[in-house]
Amino acid sequence: MSTGFTGAVESFLRGRQYKLESTDTLRRRYGNSLNWYISLHAAADLHVTDTIENARLANLDDVDEAALPSPYLRKLLSSLNDIIVCIDACFTQKRRQAPRDPPRAHPSTTFLSEEAVQSMEASVGELWETRGRAPIPISVDEDMVEPGMNVPPSVLNECRDSFKAADERREKASTQFFADTGLMALLCRHDRVLWMVNMVTAGEKQHYALALLHELLENLPTSMTVGVLYDIACQLHRSCLKWHFLGKELSRVTFSTAVFHAYAHNWACQLVYHPRKSQGFGLSDGEGCERLWSDLKKVIPVLRVSGYHQRLFVLDSQVEFLQWRSLLKLGHWMARKWKICTTREAKAKAFLVDQDLPRLRATWADQVAAQTKPSPRQAKKRGQLMVETVLALSRAVVTKEAEICKLEIELTSVTTDSSLSNKTAALGIEEMKQLKKLHSSPYLRCRMNARALKQRLRDRLRQRKFEIERIEHDHRKAINEQKLHKHISNALNRREPAILSLVSHYNSLCDNMKTYIKDGNAPRHAAQPVKISRQGLFSLDIDDEIWQDVGLEDDDDQGPQPPWLVDEEVKEGIKHVLELDRCEEEKSRLQRERSAMQSWTRAQWEAIEWARQETGSPDVLYHLDIRARELTRLCALWQPEVEGIPPLYDNSPSWGPSVMQIAAARVAERQASQNDDEDSDNDSSPMSDTNGDEDEDADLLDMVEDLGMLDMVSEDDIGDFRDDFTYNTPVGRKRPRVE
Repeated sequence: MSTGFTGAVESFLRGRQYKLESTDTLRRRYGNSLNWYISLHAAADLHVTDTIENARLANLDDVDEAALPSPYLRKLLSSLNDIIVCIDACFTQKRRQAPRDPPRAHPSTTFLSEEAVQSMEASVGELWETRGRAPIPISVDEDMVEPGMNVPPSVLNECRDSFKAADERREKASTQFFADTGLMALLCRHDRVLWMVNMVTAGEKQHYALALLHELLENLPTSMTVGVLYDIACQLHRSCLKWHFLGKELSRVTFSTAVFHAYAHNWACQLVYHPRKSQGFGLSDGEGCERLWSDLKKVIPVLRVSGYHQRLFVLDSQVEFLQWRSLLKLGHWMARKWKICTTREAKAKAFLVDQDLPRLRATWADQVAAQTKPSPRQAKKRGQLMVETVLALSRAVVTKEAEICKLEIELTSVTTDSSLSNKTAALGIEEMKQLKKLHSSPYLRCRMNARALKQRLRDRLRQRKFEIERIEHDHRKAINEQKLHKHISNALNRREPAILSLVSHYNSLCDNMKTYIKDGNAPRHAAQPVKISRQGLFSLDIDDEIWQDVGLEDDDDQGPQPPWLVDEEVKEGIKHVLELDRCEEEKSRLQRERSAMQSWTRAQWEAIEWARQETGSPDVLYHLDIRARELTRLCALWQPEVEGIPPLYDNSPSWGPSVMQIAAARVAERQASQNDDEDSDNDSSPMSDTNGDEDEDADLLDMVEDLGMLDMVSEDDIGDFRDDFTYNTPVGRKRPRVE
């Protein structure tokens, strides 16, 4: 923006015969002036915040500071209850190799210092040296649950292989060309940035996430717990337990995966770490970081070639703007969450009217215990894999004999037959019995093929969804990125028929198994597998049938199947019970946050009044007046949005500012919003809005309601609010018309 503005001014001056000293003189001076103005403004804002905080502490003698978050967090968080945060990394925010520019830091920086990050990296390295860097090798025969974990290592290893982020050694950005390779951020559940880390390594190292969590725990009282949403939460939790990262503070942390990336985890892992399946996370999705990266994508090209300190300063300035914008929308965010929560809760209750909820919850506990424990088949997995290898090699020999000429058979069959003989000889007694049983039972062969085919189908669907997300979260629109976008789209279209072919093949195997069961050619308690529907196949939702292997496991024919696996009514009941539990958690949290919001505005207003009385500086008093008007504006925006959310513990009608002050701010806000709407209407087609009259009527009715409270408020008071707030109008959102 500064380049375009100064270029226009320079062109205007040249047209008036004014000659500047050198090229880009105005742009450089304007840029420097703007940077120092931003620094000065941020420093003044920080000084006013400290003044208000000191006044609050001086007038509240009975407050236990050890029981509250730090002043830094109290400035950012709207709730003093237990915290839910999300963590994620972004490798598009890179900076090329270049000497560092002169040091300059944003007064309200959100970045952890390099010393703090390096200290955590050194601590992690020391623990690795003390306890051993490599994970403890666990054979398939010893697939036992590790201490503190709820899923076996075999499941965790599959999740690790599914995610690039879980592999610290994988290079995501070249350190040869880039000095800073990306960012990692820690956000609260309201999408407000708490801290960020500047990454300088090629991969997503765990010490970055640990440094962020350590800083958060240091700023919270020891009685508060933290729920962490992270794409690879299971791997971070495992590392913390194995190498004692975070020490005793780990007991205060609960890990869960982000909702939109849970599909990449094994089903057993989802049962434990999916936020919709685990207690305490409500309807939080953990995708706030993705929204942050989307908001910051506009500065990627500029910061790619900037200096080190300038890059951090610009990012801090952008984050500061996003923080204020999210604060303005916080009331609307809570109202929207409350509406979604109540709607989903009503649907769940309607389904569960005649259901036995305690029985469904007990059945769910049985399902989690059964599907997350190291089952007996795990001890036979090695033999099972060898049997499958023998069968695959047998089929390879038959195929080659049928399709390849005699000479090629002679050249290849020696190696294949030799490998087949070696694998067969390596089988134990039990595995040989299993192999003979498979050869003699077409049902068992069909079941093994169906299981392998379904696992292959799940892997293909995961890969496809990863590729789709790369398209949807494309942060750059350069020519090479557009070509990559088109290439991925074409590849997805080419692979879709192959995936559908796998579905058809799997469903035909299910039909064959159904026939074997009907004709009595299957074990006594054999369960009929469920076909895969093409409708919604690519969504990979948490409750899709693609995750369940009904009738495909070796122990499925040992006795009657549990109801959570085969009874559709029980399965739907469990789904709605979990939905109901999460909605109740979300409603309780929203009620606490609504109470905390009103308590916060009232406490801030009191602190501002105390600071006004104690300060002797007219400059500070001026900024305190601005802060008071900003707080009144927040109350005017928040109050009508959250009036439908019943408070949990604060029933006081006061929000801090008086009713008249809030009403005046609301009228000024609505008038400013109308002015913006008129400007936008002048720039658009007259036929662009067919409901303009209805919207104007609704706005008029709202304004009449507010004006009814303004008998004692003068026009000058409204004008003061209008003058103060029109420079930064929030996103206009009209209230629906009341019929």
